[in-house]
Amino acid sequence: MRRLAYILSLLVLLLTLSHNMSATVQSRDIIIIDNVEHRLNKVLLYQLDSVTYDALQTKLEFGKSSYSANWRGHISTFEVKDNKLFLNSIRTSGTHTDFKGLLDKYMDKKGRVFASWVSGTFICGTGECIYVARNGFDSVYEQETELVVKNGVIVSSRTYTNKTYGAINLEDASRKISQAFDLSKINAPKGRITVKIDASKFNNEGKVTEWSVEFLRRYDGLSAEIIEKIVKEINRVFNLIDWKTYCRDGEWYWIAQDGVTYPLIFQ
Repeated sequence: MRRLAYILSLLVLLLTLSHNMSATVQSRDIIIIDNVEHRLNKVLLYQLDSVTYDALQTKLEFGKSSYSANWRGHISTFEVKDNKLFLNSIRTSGTHTDFKGLLDKYMDKKGRVFASWVSGTFICGTGECIYVARNGFDSVYEQETELVVKNGVIVSSRTYTNKTYGAINLEDASRKISQAFDLSKINAPKGRITVKIDASKFNNEGKVTEWSVEFLRRYDGLSAEIIEKIVKEINRVFNLIDWKTYCRDGEWYWIAQDGVTYPLIFQ
């Protein structure tokens, strides 16, 4: 029975991890910087006023081009030129580059669409995608450029390189955890104690060295001694695995950013 309880607990853990890694990724807009395509973390057309956006939506038929990885129905390509941001094209069922009658108020003397409606801080990624976020827009790429834009003008720009550590194989992780977890010496009340586990400390290489443990259920009846033993055992077992982590702009993160919910069964 205890073995079965461990297996059921592992299923919860693995399903949570799978959800973090396999959700549908939304297609991102493109920005060209120094002739290199990057993926944007924001949809810049959303900053247009509603009248202009609705006109584009109707004329270019955004709705007909909507699908699971692109609910908005369009992908825009922007480019940085002369320290300014320009709209090159909008792709729906086809690629549109002629915006006369739609974006006239944003056109310069050369007929280019100057994206003066855009302001904010944006992350532009290129290279390999090293972490896939659930919404896609917060995914992490090997190299990223942070752009600060005000009314279409590039105020500042900086580029940094990201990296990963370790690897995660769900079958290996489940086997190691199921074989290593030992709750027999922890004299906790019988039943289920649900905890949330997340990475809290990393070494310089990116290996997780300490885990945070948040008690979600059956917490009130536990003594300080039992809590300390449970946290110690969780840290011991989870540290046996070289979980995949990634470094973004100098900060390390676990691949399961929201942590995992894990029920411990005491019998």
